[in-house]
Amino acid sequence: MKEISIKEIVTAINGKTGNKADILVNRIFTDSRKINERDLKNINSIFFALKGENYDGHNFVSEALKNGAQIAVVEYTPPNIRKDKKLIYVDNTLTALGKLAKYYKKQFELPVVGITGSVGKTLTKEFIANVLSIKYNVHKTKGNFNTVVGLPLSIFDMNNSHEISILELGTNRFGEIKSLTQICDPNISIITSIGESHLEFFQDIEGVFKEKFDIFKYSSERSLKIFNGDIKFLHEYKGCENYISYGIGNNDFELSSIDLENERLSFKLNDESYFIFNNGKHNIFNAIPAIILGKEFGLTHKEIQEGLLQKPEINLRMEILHNKINDWMIIADCYNANPVSMRAALSYLVSTHNLYKFAILGDMLELGDKSIEFHKQIGNLLEKMKLNRVISIGELSREFNSSNHYNSIDEFVGNTGNFHFPKQSAILVKGSRALEMEKIVERLVD
Repeated sequence: MKEISIKEIVTAINGKTGNKADILVNRIFTDSRKINERDLKNINSIFFALKGENYDGHNFVSEALKNGAQIAVVEYTPPNIRKDKKLIYVDNTLTALGKLAKYYKKQFELPVVGITGSVGKTLTKEFIANVLSIKYNVHKTKGNFNTVVGLPLSIFDMNNSHEISILELGTNRFGEIKSLTQICDPNISIITSIGESHLEFFQDIEGVFKEKFDIFKYSSERSLKIFNGDIKFLHEYKGCENYISYGIGNNDFELSSIDLENERLSFKLNDESYFIFNNGKHNIFNAIPAIILGKEFGLTHKEIQEGLLQKPEINLRMEILHNKINDWMIIADCYNANPVSMRAALSYLVSTHNLYKFAILGDMLELGDKSIEFHKQIGNLLEKMKLNRVISIGELSREFNSSNHYNSIDEFVGNTGNFHFPKQSAILVKGSRALEMEKIVERLVD
């Protein structure tokens, strides 16, 4: 992180403090547990006391200061802390964190790419980063730091060596994409997909689109806006100035000639041939924005292809793992689950060349009033697929009508007999993050 002064911080977040010290801050924390005085030599840190539904960071200000933070941003004087010069007062600490990130981002003259979508945004980010890294020093969102807390923390990782920033914008509440877009102010914004996700909060797919579209709505008018041309809500923007569509058929970048060659997918984009790193057809759509941006930033076809063949840094998102002793391929897609991503993952499972195919599936959460209906739809799909076996875990997944059902992950993991699969098996493990399906992945890989 580039150093910024306490004075700059107070001004940027409209704060009030009695601190007059000329301290240069170079680390931001929102979790007091990560502040350790022994690890903070030559580091001046600031702690933001955020408040959530089940926690209040003000209760940990004393611990943060004791462990090495120089100053804390608060809404009120915390317990066991006298009103002193180690506090900066603001109306809302989360808003203040966003304001500081917006100010910090303005210290760098580099293009910013913002990505959102119901599915595919993480892999799209990784494809873009891999391609552009062939020629540029790329800053990108790490892990799942794409929320109203995570995005600012990602921005604070920028430094003077970076030439391009690739940021992922996530949401499960109305207004969050607007806030995130205003914080990062992307020069290029991308919508990968619109599907049934977080319907508990967005009500219906139109609500999902309304929220995701805010990345276009609140980006500058001159910014480049790239979108999947299959999104019906965006058809009216095809051919508009500063809008670029991609997909099969009538699009600025037209996809064709998809084929499987030597375990790699080949395809053509506007009659240029490319390969990607595995044979998941859905990943072609995640890769196309990387090709578009590669061209936008002056990479050659050879350089773009080199980037596309690099393995993305992903964990639990269509991650392909292997148990060589048992000759199993494990498809770990445990980070999230909704009807769109579930269908894509099952389609990939069916496309594999493994002799046996199994699916271990958990609930798809946050789908609102239509949760049971969506699970029944997946159940109908599973019946047509004729997999060797389907195992369901959770409450809603009963609607999958699987041959084996378990109420919880622990119930499944506790039975060692559940981990007997024949050689040459492909095993998909997928469910919403709250179910902790990765516990199954860990057992399968060991």
